[in-house]
Amino acid sequence: MRGLILLTATILTFGYGFAAQAAMTVERAQTYARVARTVETASPVSDANRVWYGGMLDPITIEAPAPPAKCWVA
Repeated sequence: MRGLILLTATILTFGYGFAAQAAMTVERAQTYARVARTVETASPVSDANRVWYGGMLDPITIEAPAPPAKCWVA
């Protein structure tokens, strides 16, 4: 009897989790669609406040000189 209760609880837990994930996926897709309609497609050079949805960016390379080596003389 205890095993049946544990199995039922496990199935219900996974079922509720799946239902919640499906609902969040639909909500998120609707939000993205709503936001995408409200963003103006102005010139990307002049519009500094535009929303970036992904894609490839140019790599950033930072160069710095090495610190001087410390010479300890006894």
